[in-house]
Amino acid sequence: MDIKRELIINADDFGLTPGVSAGIIYAYQHGIVTSTTAMVNTEFSRESLTAAKHCPGLGIGLHFVLDAGRPLSSSPFSLIDKKGRFLKGGELIASATKQDITNELEAQLQVLFDEGIEVTHIDSHHHMHLHIPSALEAMTEIAKTHRLPLRTFSDTNRTETVTTTDHFCQDFYGEDLLSTDYLLQLFSELQPGVTEMMCHPAFIDTWLNKKSSYRFTRAKELALLTDSRMSDWLDKHKVRLIHYGGL
Repeated sequence: MDIKRELIINADDFGLTPGVSAGIIYAYQHGIVTSTTAMVNTEFSRESLTAAKHCPGLGIGLHFVLDAGRPLSSSPFSLIDKKGRFLKGGELIASATKQDITNELEAQLQVLFDEGIEVTHIDSHHHMHLHIPSALEAMTEIAKTHRLPLRTFSDTNRTETVTTTDHFCQDFYGEDLLSTDYLLQLFSELQPGVTEMMCHPAFIDTWLNKKSSYRFTRAKELALLTDSRMSDWLDKHKVRLIHYGGL
């Protein structure tokens, strides 16, 4: 009897820059990316979401941002500095209140709803819901309210009230590791059930230099994710590609 394995390959940071969004769409159209999560508080968000509407099979979720750029909700004082930008690191973790996080999450999610996006799931930029307990609580509650799956990382932050995957792989990351053999090794280690694999493909553009320390490796990710050997391996081993809407 064949072991049933399903794989969601989710590209984070959709909307971060035009090159990032274009790279994700290319990896969907010509590769094995099935899902993405959108940053909606960037200056490139609207045009990216417009482009995504021409990709009906691409699952689109919310990449909830708490530590980059400016908030969309009104007066989230526990989340921002004197210039109105999100706090970062320990300062954000120490200051953030659950109510401000909830309001901001609702505001960012509403952008996708207003754009007519059929939202598939929620995760967070830089995995902030792992670092701020009240953020995980807020995301779990909002996910439950809207009946949306939530990215989880281990059994310790799973909940019976919110849908998620059986497994999560965050190992496809970093210049020193990425290669054809390494990605095929990750595929060979897939367990029965549904696994999400996180990735960050992109075409490099000038905006990315100012917005992310993870830059040139994104182009390497894009090349690997569009290599036909990857899709051939998945087909041969009967690994089904899905997005969160298929859970």
